[in-house]
Amino acid sequence: MKIQIKDIQYLREKTGFGIMDCKKELEKANGVVEVAFNLLEERGLQIQEKKAERNSEEGIVYAEVFEETGVILEVSTETDFVARSPEFLEGVKDIAKIIAKGEDDKIDDMVRAMVMKFRENVKLKRYNSLKGLAPFAYMHGNGKYAVLLNLEVKMDSDLLSKDLAMQIIASAPRYISREDISAPEMEVIKNEFLDSLKSDEVISKKPQKVLDKILIGKIEKFYKENCLMDQAYIKDETLTVKEMLNRDYENLSKVKLIDKFYRYEKEEAKLKCACGTNMFID
Repeated sequence: MKIQIKDIQYLREKTGFGIMDCKKELEKANGVVEVAFNLLEERGLQIQEKKAERNSEEGIVYAEVFEETGVILEVSTETDFVARSPEFLEGVKDIAKIIAKGEDDKIDDMVRAMVMKFRENVKLKRYNSLKGLAPFAYMHGNGKYAVLLNLEVKMDSDLLSKDLAMQIIASAPRYISREDISAPEMEVIKNEFLDSLKSDEVISKKPQKVLDKILIGKIEKFYKENCLMDQAYIKDETLTVKEMLNRDYENLSKVKLIDKFYRYEKEEAKLKCACGTNMFID
């Protein structure tokens, strides 16, 4: 039976195998595409199992918005050469698209196709998605950082969303505001500070009023480091983010402007950016 070029192309796109592999399995299947596809899938699973034992420490984080749904993900592979290739980026984008559509059952097949294509141990390490009124995606550092956030108001431009995304990348907040910290979680944080005060031989001997002031100071510092609205604004450190919003967007001061965000940093890069708070300023 004559093998159709269109069938080879179809199998290449679906499985990630090369032309000769697809042709070989089509010949085994007497030209029946479905049978050839199953044969290639079986080979793909075997190859993926072998590759899974190898280190997968390179890769990228990526974020994109598809209509009202935003997606952020991290995909890893074995070599920087593959991770920086346009083809790898396209594969990551394709995975993001199916996540946005809610077709999570297709993820394994797409990752397997990337394993076949690049002959490396490709993994989807993590992903999140959100739907909202104004989702916004931002990336920095050639796949090292990505942010996905949602504003609760529609703006005429993306300027504010971009400023907030850059702030989140640079300062790595854990919460939007201090009000978002639950009472049980705050109690744990307070107890950790109290334990540290009690274990300090010098501080623990101070009067209770002094200890109370030190505790308040430590909690306030925690807010400034971990709550987006309390952080120093990266473009003007004389202001907090909340003060900047009140100054530049007074009409939004009574609105909960941002309701959710995700910040991804490529997993092996644990430290904050060494270029400091001016990393985004021209």
